[in-house]
Amino acid sequence: MAIDILNLKPTTVSRDLRGKYVMVYGNPKVGKTSFAAKFKKNLLLAFEIGYNALDNVYAQPVQKWAELKIIIRQLEDPRAREMYDTITIDTVGIMYDACEKFICQQNGVQKISEIPWGAGYTATKNEFENTLRHITMLGYGLILLAHADTRKETIDNSEIEFYSPALNKRCYEICNRIVDVIGYIGIEWDENGESHRYLYTRQTPRVVAGSRFKYLAPKIEFGYEQLVNAVADAIEKQAKLDGATIVDKAEKQAEEKLDFNKVRAEAQELWTKLIAKDQNNASIILKKIEMTMGHKMKLSEFTEDQCDLLALVVDEMKTM
Repeated sequence: MAIDILNLKPTTVSRDLRGKYVMVYGNPKVGKTSFAAKFKKNLLLAFEIGYNALDNVYAQPVQKWAELKIIIRQLEDPRAREMYDTITIDTVGIMYDACEKFICQQNGVQKISEIPWGAGYTATKNEFENTLRHITMLGYGLILLAHADTRKETIDNSEIEFYSPALNKRCYEICNRIVDVIGYIGIEWDENGESHRYLYTRQTPRVVAGSRFKYLAPKIEFGYEQLVNAVADAIEKQAKLDGATIVDKAEKQAEEKLDFNKVRAEAQELWTKLIAKDQNNASIILKKIEMTMGHKMKLSEFTEDQCDLLALVVDEMKTM
């Protein structure tokens, strides 16, 4: 396994948005999909069709979670990593609903609450979170689009609107942990009656938002280039005030996909060499397998789903 903590390089912060994780939310037709389409080398996974008026967009409609799992497998292909830098989910709320429906189908129920002991909610959370995390670990940037949930309250005889992503609590908590920026797209009118769109990136009593970039402006004119420039300004300030190391482009650091056949062949080759060297090595290797797996088994009994565990055994054999 390609892990070597003795040769790690310190992290850097890139000025561009490649490799960043962003969630933006707003009312229908406010420009969420158009915004995402501006990201270079972007693949739009459309759980709802919001790209009909957009030109030159790589868009894949997704109706079922099973279709998404096929897409995720294709994203593991090095050719896909060359073709795309960013994956956009439109919308993440519908994506979560598709995940929940998938778990219901697996368990033969109509509603997630019908799965005993809350196991359905846990399975949905794990499947959804692991899928988003896998996309990021493959080295892609991630854009999550969501509708806005608006509620109105009367305070001091004035009607006040409050804005948050239209996501259930479990979905929001997962997204919040993953993304670097949560931004609300709001519209304001000037004295001439003309509308202007802004992206709010900081939490207020009326707006749910937030950012890992502590110097990012709390209110930005809405648009791709405007966000790029605002992030760059925030990072330059971070470099000046905090001494952060800044680079122009982020390196793609993709999760390594192990080839089961190669790992198994390496294990068999090591077994042959070690046994030829000393017959007693057989019992040592079998003991290492038992310690890794928690029970006795042979090298030949490892399955493809256990490839990561077999790779651990191979590392142990290499030390011999």
